[in-house]
Amino acid sequence: MMEEIRGMTTPRKVRRISLTQACIAWSAIGGGVIVILGACLPWFSLFAGLQPYRGVDVLNGRLLTGGGILSLLAGAWFFRRGDHPLRWGIGLLGFVMLAFASWSVVQLFILYRELAADPMLVAKPGPGLIVVTVGALLVFATLFLSD
Repeated sequence: MMEEIRGMTTPRKVRRISLTQACIAWSAIGGGVIVILGACLPWFSLFAGLQPYRGVDVLNGRLLTGGGILSLLAGAWFFRRGDHPLRWGIGLLGFVMLAFASWSVVQLFILYRELAADPMLVAKPGPGLIVVTVGALLVFATLFLSD
C-alpha cells in the first residue's frame, strides 16, 4: 500500500520555457487570432455600407482563416514542445499568409478603384483585410526572434 502511494506522489520533471520560446508561441497564437478576427470583419462594402462583404464570404478569406487556425495551433504546439523545425514552419506560414494577404489588398484596391467610378454603388473598403495583414505580419515576425 505504501509503495503505491509513493509511486503516485513522485514529482514530474518540470521543463522550463525560455522567454524567446514564449514570445514566439504567443506571437503565433496572437497573430492567428488577429487573422481570424480580420477575416470576420468586412473587407469591402457597397451602397455606403449597406451590403458588406466579409472575408469568410470568399475563398481568399477562408484560406486566410485556415492559415490563422494553423498558426494558432502551431503556436500552442510550439509553446508545449519548442521544436526548432516547428519554429521555421511558423515563420514560413506567416510569410505565406503575409504574401497572400498583401496580394489580396492590392486586388481589393484595384476592385475598389473600378467600382468607385460608378456613383450608384458607393463602394468603400473595410478594415478586415488590413487587420489580416497585420496579423500575418505578426506571425511572420516570429522568424526574426532569436535566443
